[in-house]
Amino acid sequence: MSLTRPDKEYAPAPGLAQRWANRYIQGYFRRHPALNSPDPYALKHARRWIIAWAALAGMISGTLIGGSEWFMREFATGNWEAMSLREQLPYWAAYLAFAGTVTALEIGFLYWNALRGVANITRLAGLRYGQTEPFEPDIQLTVHGVSRVALEYPSPGSLIYGVDPHAYLHGWKIPVRALFYRLKISLSSFILRLLLRRLLGRLTLRGFLPVLTGPLYAIWNAWIAARIIQQAYLQARGPALVKQLMETLNESDEHTRQLVAQGVGELIMRNQYPHPNLVLLLARLLDSLPDKPPAIEIDWPAAQQGYAQLSVPSRKTLLSALTQAALLSGSYRGSRKRFLKEVFATCQTPLRSEDIKAQQRRLLSGQMP
Repeated sequence: MSLTRPDKEYAPAPGLAQRWANRYIQGYFRRHPALNSPDPYALKHARRWIIAWAALAGMISGTLIGGSEWFMREFATGNWEAMSLREQLPYWAAYLAFAGTVTALEIGFLYWNALRGVANITRLAGLRYGQTEPFEPDIQLTVHGVSRVALEYPSPGSLIYGVDPHAYLHGWKIPVRALFYRLKISLSSFILRLLLRRLLGRLTLRGFLPVLTGPLYAIWNAWIAARIIQQAYLQARGPALVKQLMETLNESDEHTRQLVAQGVGELIMRNQYPHPNLVLLLARLLDSLPDKPPAIEIDWPAAQQGYAQLSVPSRKTLLSALTQAALLSGSYRGSRKRFLKEVFATCQTPLRSEDIKAQQRRLLSGQMP
């Protein structure tokens, strides 16, 4: 059952916020019919507006917060520097209340902008969905994925077809990472504000405070929005590309598909995150095997030995499949880059980074790899 419902494997018990986000995205899909193919022009236009709104929110928030502190120091009191800390406390309380309200409104807008943005980007990326519910399991899996991206939620902690995404993440790192992901937008904005106050507070010309904080907040928000959009776009492209990849793999022998499944499971553990595209690919791979195993036990040393013993045609198929799997789960860097280097070295095949980067550019531009 789970092989036909990868969405249940990925998110067996979504929380209240994610269920609400899922309903929002599903409602958006019902109101807007799916496209036959990605629309590059509309995608570019949508990206710009999503980033622009996030930047504008940062500009307004930064200007209001920086300006309020400048006003408090320059006009609300006669001689701020001569006041004791106790005398300053009422002013700081009012300032923090105002800054907290502005920050809360900004963060709420950023979440709404991200959720609306990922729904729009997912549709424009060419995700094929019907107009009636329930959606197909692979579409529902993508909905789960992009809603978690918009909410900046961490990796689900459950096993994925027997694969533990946190196998290489132990001890105190797991709760700390979960907390960081849940507070990524709000915590990062808060830390930025503290740093700016610490640095800019030393400036002699405090009148520059609202001038500097506004653009810096705008840049920070724009960067976060751009990352969210790229992740949502990649997930939206997943179902079609996984289907295309499986059409090629179904022509290979069972042993090669088993080894590809081992590589996908290892990649999930290396990423420390069950990317929805990898969850879908692993489900399709296991379903393609004669015995249709509901889970897989990753034995990476044994898999590497199998890679080294493959024939030349099977080796090419495996390397192509794992390269696409790595790119479907993120950019060619970090753990994915190290994983591919290790696989290519095991197969005694030179890894051409420029070819992989070109393939990544085609993927992100809406072209098939």
